[in-house]
Amino acid sequence: MTDFTKFRQNMIKGQLLPGGVVDPRIIDSFAALPREMFVLEKMQEIAYLDENIPLGQGRYIVKPLAHALLIQHAAPRMDDIVLDVGSASGYSSAVLSPLVTTVIAIEHNRRQMDKASRIWEKLELCNIAMIEKDDLRNGYKEGAPYSLIIINGSVPKVPDAILDQLAPKGRLACFIKEENNSESHAALYYKSHNGAVSSKVLFDAAVPYIGDFIEPEAFIF
Repeated sequence: MTDFTKFRQNMIKGQLLPGGVVDPRIIDSFAALPREMFVLEKMQEIAYLDENIPLGQGRYIVKPLAHALLIQHAAPRMDDIVLDVGSASGYSSAVLSPLVTTVIAIEHNRRQMDKASRIWEKLELCNIAMIEKDDLRNGYKEGAPYSLIIINGSVPKVPDAILDQLAPKGRLACFIKEENNSESHAALYYKSHNGAVSSKVLFDAAVPYIGDFIEPEAFIF
């Protein structure tokens, strides 16, 4: 029988700690969550490798170190109301659950949504709400403003519609991969008390696109 507990410990000791993840709350959250539950059964044996794990239908769970570092830079607080964009099978929302007050997870993939809801219920994570959204680029304005927004995957840019949903002094963490660029990086956005938004590059990270954020190529006649 596969010892997933040992795999989880190895992920912490071999990836997160050496990679600079020092927040004990984040380490505890990653150490407690059965990551293998959130991937396809055929992928469970590699669920804890430092790889982006495909979930099918063009979706992924972000590799552990990049994911943990992104959350650490976002500095989640217990009073945060979080918008988790593109929650897929629910792993990111589950990681955030013990670190914040409420997680609002938005997704449009019904299969992923159903899987996430079943896992959250089994793990008794009661502060996550799943919202179905056809276009993730619009965020979820009905629940705004949010003190923290996480986008689960690379995007060419952060849509203004999502930035508008940040509360004053709110943070947004994501991965940016400009179109026609093979490299991606983690970025943190901050909205000042007067509404001005600034950003900074955090670290390089090879993370796949969330396809919903890619504009279809225009036809040229």
